Amino acid sequence: MTVYPTSLLPPLFPTLVPLEPFLDESALQQEFRDLPSVPVLWQVQSIDSTNRCLLEWAPQGLPQHFCLVARQQSAGRGRRGRAWISDAEGSLTFSLWWIFDRSLQELSGLPLAVSLGMVEALHSLGMTSVGVKWPNDLWREGRKVAGVLVETTRLSSGQVGAVIGIGLNVALPSSLQDTCVLSLNDLRDEAGQAPARATVLGRLLNTLIPLLESFAQSGFAPFAETWMTHCVHRNQQVTLLHPNHTRSQGECVGLSSLGGLILRDPAGEPHTYHGGELSLRLEAP
Repeated sequence: MTVYPTSLLPPLFPTLVPLEPFLDESALQQEFRDLPSVPVLWQVQSIDSTNRCLLEWAPQGLPQHFCLVARQQSAGRGRRGRAWISDAEGSLTFSLWWIFDRSLQELSGLPLAVSLGMVEALHSLGMTSVGVKWPNDLWREGRKVAGVLVETTRLSSGQVGAVIGIGLNVALPSSLQDTCVLSLNDLRDEAGQAPARATVLGRLLNTLIPLLESFAQSGFAPFAETWMTHCVHRNQQVTLLHPNHTRSQGECVGLSSLGGLILRDPAGEPHTYHGGELSLRLEAP
């Protein structure tokens, strides 16, 4: 791992309380051993939102692959402005900074590419029951286990900076699950054992960094077919809820080159829908 220059810490991290690394660095190093370039990793005890902070710090010159990991977030954010509930001991929350020479439209498939990388990383750790839910969630056995929130900013260079925020339930206490409206799952096995967060983070970054380098070159199109093989709603009848309260229904059959969801209507005609404020349901309410 790369240690961020101490001289840059005061202006970048004025409100943070550094913590003795709460993730086992030897486990991280083991996961990073095959990476040609490893991330700049900074761990903090508590923060409001890792995404918000990276967006704020970006103009000061964050390096490529910068990763901010928080033991706990007080104001974590999810898609559509929702709060992301996390636990200091049972969650893994972090944001990764990446700079792209691609248009905002070409980056519309980025959350899907990230979710695919996460599934592949978790499968490599033995959690093969984890799948993807369009456009940016991971599900396990019908319940949400992780989410991805990508936020972008235009840089003075003309490039686009992307903050890739990830929240993952590793071992959530039942008390926290009971207070959440959504039905949640985590990574524990049948014996109640969860993988070490350092191992999970290392495996995620070990998978995501080469995937993002490929995405930067080729966009989402090369990932679309593989993404669908992990889709929990593949070939099922689903309903899309629109912001104006209208609905679109059809069979979930594929993805466009930009990550749009393709539904086949009852007449057999395909229709493509893009993320934004759409919400996917398994069947009509």
